[in-house]
Amino acid sequence: MVDSVVPQASREAEPSSPQRSRINVVLFSGGTGTRSITEALVRHPQISLQILINAYDDGHSTGRLRRFIPSMLGPSDVRKNVNRLMPSAERSQQALRFVSDYRLPVGIPRAEALRFLEDILEGREGRLPRAVAEALERLTVSQARQLHSFLRTFCDYFHRREAAGQSFDFTDCAVGNLLFAGCFLQQGEDFNRAVEAFCRFYEVPPHMLLNVTQGENLYLVALKEDGTVLRSEAEIVSAQSTARIAELFLLDAGLYRQHVENGAAEPPEGWAAFFRQAYRVPQINPRAREALLAADVIIYGPGTQHSSLFPSYMTEGVAEAIMANRQADKIFVGNIRRDYDIQQEDANELARKFMHAMSRKGQIAVNWPDVVSHFFLQHPGDETGSEHARYIPFDHTTFPFPLETVRLKDWESEAGGHGGGFVLDEVRQIVQSRIDVELEQVQHMVSILVPVLNEERTLEGVLKSLTALDFQPLGLTKEIIVVDGGSTDKSVEIARSIRNVRVFRLERPRGRGAALRLGLEKARGNIVVFFPGDAEYMPEDLYTLVTPLLRSRFRAVFGTRAVTCASLTEQLKQIYQKQWGLYLASKYGGMLLSVVTLLLYNRYVSDVLSSVKAFDASLLRSLALESNGRDLETEIVAKLARRREYILELPVDYKPRTRAAGKKITVHDGLAALAALVRYRFRG
Repeated sequence: MVDSVVPQASREAEPSSPQRSRINVVLFSGGTGTRSITEALVRHPQISLQILINAYDDGHSTGRLRRFIPSMLGPSDVRKNVNRLMPSAERSQQALRFVSDYRLPVGIPRAEALRFLEDILEGREGRLPRAVAEALERLTVSQARQLHSFLRTFCDYFHRREAAGQSFDFTDCAVGNLLFAGCFLQQGEDFNRAVEAFCRFYEVPPHMLLNVTQGENLYLVALKEDGTVLRSEAEIVSAQSTARIAELFLLDAGLYRQHVENGAAEPPEGWAAFFRQAYRVPQINPRAREALLAADVIIYGPGTQHSSLFPSYMTEGVAEAIMANRQADKIFVGNIRRDYDIQQEDANELARKFMHAMSRKGQIAVNWPDVVSHFFLQHPGDETGSEHARYIPFDHTTFPFPLETVRLKDWESEAGGHGGGFVLDEVRQIVQSRIDVELEQVQHMVSILVPVLNEERTLEGVLKSLTALDFQPLGLTKEIIVVDGGSTDKSVEIARSIRNVRVFRLERPRGRGAALRLGLEKARGNIVVFFPGDAEYMPEDLYTLVTPLLRSRFRAVFGTRAVTCASLTEQLKQIYQKQWGLYLASKYGGMLLSVVTLLLYNRYVSDVLSSVKAFDASLLRSLALESNGRDLETEIVAKLARRREYILELPVDYKPRTRAAGKKITVHDGLAALAALVRYRFRG
């Protein structure tokens, strides 16, 4: 494929907009690739989001619905985005989302499927699957009435078509797709009006989700470089040869069904000539044009590029509207990992294909700075071998656009896709450098730092417990970072064997503080948590420590053992047994650190050396930490106190281990911690 666009000078500086409190963001999206980005943008209180999709999907039950209702585009991406955008605070809203996503069983017979739908319509909950019945009971009267209306319209259509000799296979069909089909029929088979009505039903704000075209009923096909023909959108997104996709085409539904669908023979002139002659260019939805012209930020999302995204850019009027908006930041978010449609492409090739699609395959002139200002591309991090090969590579030496437009970092979340919070953080920085608006920072990820030294007996259990933690109810993702301080046992091998755990090693053993500082350097979250690998603390207590960072002004939260210990004397005797010197040093040393903190900083901290702490990441980084050992704990306390930052202490469970079991803290550690309190009090 030959590019029709040659990189030119970078985008001209634009004058700043007046001070504002909100910004308009337009996101080009598919069904699933932008999920986390959408969720992050929707949650931000100062962002007005509009999503543009195409509806060319034609696989599985969606494809069967398109054939059953010949005038309809694919509803699947509409349903997925609506379910993501709808409010879900109320039980009725959660119930509607569940019903919408519920799929009829694979292989369900026609009679059984119709009985299921009639049971919903007639209110026969006792004959429905329990989860479905309970969800239907939680719907409001208005929701239930509209759901029944959509479903009844579809069922009536079904019976008319069946009487005419055509049936529908319900296998694995989402109820939400059937609801959309009924909505489409009620709206006079006008797809864009159906999207608007469907959004109203799900309480999605008007025009938050838009079909990018005027609703032309087109089908997507492709040619590959090896001559292979991909006859449908379903084939484009499915397993295929490794040859690159060379060209995309949109065909009128009638012509497609007559000449391409169901294994039709190759025409005499060949597929390439046939597709080029039959190729249709859809027109932009006027609402989509308005959104692009008013946008402060335009994001070209990740996803299945050759089906969900490139065809959207090929719509007549899309590039024109984007180029006419001279003020917006325009961000291309590259895929992280390979997909079936991009098995050979690198980031450079995807950028070229993006520009080729924007130019409608060379039909219009496009100056690249007018359509893209930033590229968010994946840095594969520390992965090697076969794992590294799964990532989309980036070659800075051949990238066809200025390198200053590239933001290369690890965008990946623990789930494998983009961390939407990472994208939002970068968008926030870009916007605030240009528009006079103060966008709030929204916390989105917890980085759990686990310093380790010879913890093979406990580490596996601790890491598995940490990976099981779910911060989603708090609107957070997580990452776990193990930093080894020089273990001579199997600690590193164990850590590397646990999925979704990032492992680093100090170049030379220097202590707990050095390990935590390296972990902080590698952390990507905007909340940072310290947690040991020795199984003395309970991972579930991290929910307690993290919550105040989200819902209050606290920026440092310590887990304290002092208020949950019934008898300090008995606990310490259990730990140190007959080692009386260590027993006395521990018992009174901890008290001494608290008292010295009070005397020097006018701040009482009951458990200075607690190993479980949570911080606002920007605050912790601003402390410019220096210590390598246990004295890091008191360095943090000292620097927070000097800044007049409040330290919230919350009780945590604690099950101490004995010296024989591996407890490592020494009198020297305590003295170093005490010295740090004094040192940082009088340092200029």
